Amino acid sequence: MGGSRRLLIYGGVFLVVYLALSITVGGGVFESVDVDVFFAVNSWAPATVMDSLMVLLSLYGREVVWGAAIVVLFVFGGEREKRAALTMGLLFMLLIGAGYLAKELVFRTRPYNLLEGVRLLVPVEADSSFPSGHTLIVAGGTVVALLKLRRWQATLLTIEAALVAISRIYVGVHYPTDIIGGALLGVGFALVICSYPRPVDDIYERIPESIKGRGSASLPAEVD
Repeated sequence: MGGSRRLLIYGGVFLVVYLALSITVGGGVFESVDVDVFFAVNSWAPATVMDSLMVLLSLYGREVVWGAAIVVLFVFGGEREKRAALTMGLLFMLLIGAGYLAKELVFRTRPYNLLEGVRLLVPVEADSSFPSGHTLIVAGGTVVALLKLRRWQATLLTIEAALVAISRIYVGVHYPTDIIGGALLGVGFALVICSYPRPVDDIYERIPESIKGRGSASLPAEVD
């Protein structure tokens, strides 16, 4: 089985699992466990520096960090990084639409609107709690990083993505299954996109050679 076909199959599996989870979430199957884990994370380290860190990650860990990552990879990276940056950009545009549709199909009330005693550390949000849009984006980006970037680059972005996902529970805006749902959907779409690289290849081939040649030696090489 070719690598592209394998990625496509894996992506399909993740998307099917996401659909199954969305049905169970809509039916309240995991509600009790969800609430217990939510409060455990939400009340983990109140009134400490952790609050500030999690707020920063929640507010800026998606658009700012991953937007900057795309720019840095494309401007200062070699061919590998530039192709990864283009893949992330294309994927994120698709995920924004997918996330909007997913929230419309399964509406879930935010925990701070339903539960008492929630520590809400960021501004309220009016859309559906399920799935987590932040996790959707960073999980998809992580897949691209793991498949296309150097190990140290992928490791940094993976750690950041995990912290962003946790922060969304910590600041009081998502249940754990919202995070799982966002991760499943993001990973599924990312694997499907990575299984068919031709659109990114076509875009890359249209980039002027003067731009392609920039930055190829600016990022550190892989260190094993």
